[in-house]
Amino acid sequence: MCRIYGYFGRELDASALHAARDAQLPGGPDVQRHVTGENWGLGCNRLSIQDPDHGCQPFSNADRSVHLVFNGEVYNFRAIRDELRGHGIHVEGDSDGSVLLPYYELHGDRFVHRLEGMFTIAVVDLRREPVLKLWCDPLAIKSVYYTASGRGVVFSSELPGLTAMVREPLDIDAFAVDDYLNWQCLPNGTSWYAGVSSLGPGERLVCDGRTSVDRYPAQAVPPAADGGAEHAEITPRQLRDLLTAEVAQMSLQSAPIAVQVSGGLDSSVLATLLGQRRSDVTGFHVAHEGSHPSDETFFAREAAAYAGIPLEVVEIREAELPRLVPDMVAALGVPNATPHALSAYALFREISKSGFRVCFVGDGADEQFGGYRRYSTALAADTQEWPARYLDRLSIVPEAEYRRLYTPEYRRLLETGGTSRQRALDLLGRAGPSRLERILDFDRLHKLPSLNLRKLDHLSMAHAVECRVPYCQPAVTGIARQAPDALKVDGSRRKRILWDAGAELVPPSVRNRDKQPFTFPVGTYMKPGTKLWEFAADVLTDPRICSSGFLSGSAVRTLLTEHAKGTDHARLLWALMVLELSLPSAGSLP
Repeated sequence: MCRIYGYFGRELDASALHAARDAQLPGGPDVQRHVTGENWGLGCNRLSIQDPDHGCQPFSNADRSVHLVFNGEVYNFRAIRDELRGHGIHVEGDSDGSVLLPYYELHGDRFVHRLEGMFTIAVVDLRREPVLKLWCDPLAIKSVYYTASGRGVVFSSELPGLTAMVREPLDIDAFAVDDYLNWQCLPNGTSWYAGVSSLGPGERLVCDGRTSVDRYPAQAVPPAADGGAEHAEITPRQLRDLLTAEVAQMSLQSAPIAVQVSGGLDSSVLATLLGQRRSDVTGFHVAHEGSHPSDETFFAREAAAYAGIPLEVVEIREAELPRLVPDMVAALGVPNATPHALSAYALFREISKSGFRVCFVGDGADEQFGGYRRYSTALAADTQEWPARYLDRLSIVPEAEYRRLYTPEYRRLLETGGTSRQRALDLLGRAGPSRLERILDFDRLHKLPSLNLRKLDHLSMAHAVECRVPYCQPAVTGIARQAPDALKVDGSRRKRILWDAGAELVPPSVRNRDKQPFTFPVGTYMKPGTKLWEFAADVLTDPRICSSGFLSGSAVRTLLTEHAKGTDHARLLWALMVLELSLPSAGSLP
């Protein structure tokens, strides 16, 4: 697990790589190295987890005609090493990254189809015409940002690393604010800056004098099942066996393992599977000072006890919120409106302080198997307006409400380039075998990577912790897409196949409880008179998001006044606070 960065086809130098290195040190504190050539350079900040004595990057072949850097984990690297050995290729040590360059030389671009894991990989191949190739894993678990122009490509695992390397001023993408309020984040292919993008799930960038971005063929994933078809071969037992095998393959390193235990089904299943396999697993749970209806500590303790692992409870205290929020926003690098991002930031901070570098999390299970209430609601809708209503559930507030905040100038600008909501409707409207599978594919490929996985990547690596997400493995996506709709959402019963698969892996108290999302009680902490309210009100008094022409100052002041008088705008005010703290200093309407 590392932070990678580089350039190709541009006249930069080692100092640019040093700038990117320094901007991303928390995610790669152990070893920092780079390699350069004529108009190209690759760098890596390493977080040493698997075989620290080997796997030092960048990797170069014997005649230095191919160079590679890699961020992530390849879980089937031992099988790949055995395959290489069968071709007479010896790989030193037991590092997953060490197999990648010889595997690329053996199979060419097809090597990436055989990888099981999460990754971004950059290759500079000088054997014929010099070329840069950059790959992202099938669900974009590991982020990478890039800017491409006639002068070539610059890329980095984190946006601050890229801006440090480019050095020249970058123009703000004026459409980013609309994207944020629609998605709660900046979606795949966007960033704060015009011309700076991020690779989406399964995408590949190639630069050989020109630049193209396309999708490489994913691993052999069967087509989604017809919603009404019978697929007797897809069973809860099959899913349980698959999750058992995936967790086993993903937990082979010698270092101890942490697992987030929320008290719900998804993390409880992982805790038990890990506890069955290893004796050095510790659960971590986030609680919040005071008494809250969303508190899940009881269920987390029950799940940890059932799994046979100790549980550490991390408590977030109200007094530290004004300091934690800016730190969280800085670690994200790009805005994320979900309040539980703060819970995740505090969780990974304490996991790191406790000496762990690997943490398993349950993210992705709901998007794979239909766990959210909004899926049942969308399936029950009998009007043509269901896509817009569905997207309103994904936004911070419904579209009509957040658009009231826009200045007339910003509304006119959006009319020239199209709104984020219209682009999301186009994505949700793509053909699929059933309404449910259309929705799940939309969430898997767009909402999950942009909102959840990028947040996990940036917040965990800010504390030198690697997140592993078994529910996002390609084989799990395959079985999820193959399972008929009724095994995922059956009326009000959601995530049915996973509940059945995990029935024996979680305690009765977890099996019988209602679903509770991982959350942060923002409504409680942002009541007038609290420290968070005072901090948010200060941030949103004469904010740059208004003086720059995006939002109406009077509309934001009205929100603050109404909230102070008892109308609950906590969720929206939290999102605007994060947006203001995230906005680059040069941000304004063109």
